[in-house]
Amino acid sequence: MNPNSERQATAQAVAPIECSAAEALALARQGAACLIDIRQPFELELKGTLPNALHVPFFLFKQHLGLNLDEEEQEILDADAPGELDMREFVGTIEQLEQRRDTPLLLVCNSGRRSLIAAHLLRGIGYPQAYSVQGGMHALLHEMA
Repeated sequence: MNPNSERQATAQAVAPIECSAAEALALARQGAACLIDIRQPFELELKGTLPNALHVPFFLFKQHLGLNLDEEEQEILDADAPGELDMREFVGTIEQLEQRRDTPLLLVCNSGRRSLIAAHLLRGIGYPQAYSVQGGMHALLHEMA
């Protein structure tokens, strides 16, 4: 590893991985970031969708990366199994993300816990500007009120 790549790796390791709901909304409204809703479809039905957000359910994303789901995650995924159209849409969405490696990716779940894991996963596969929205959908709804 050369000194420049070591510095870059160190900078990424200490870079903040969360942003506030207010910051996320401002960046998304300006078109300066991509908002990605990682909630499951049944969660969208309960709390509503985010305008102009890509929808990539986290468990499906995690499974697509070849990572094992824990028992609870698998149960949730099985209860809402994706069809062929869902799979094609998912692959298309990932291809869209491929073109946005240098664009901030703002990940949203209900509370901010799953999105934090997803942000770490995305950073680990080469998306250095992946961020979790602190407080998730709860915080965004409060901020939009």
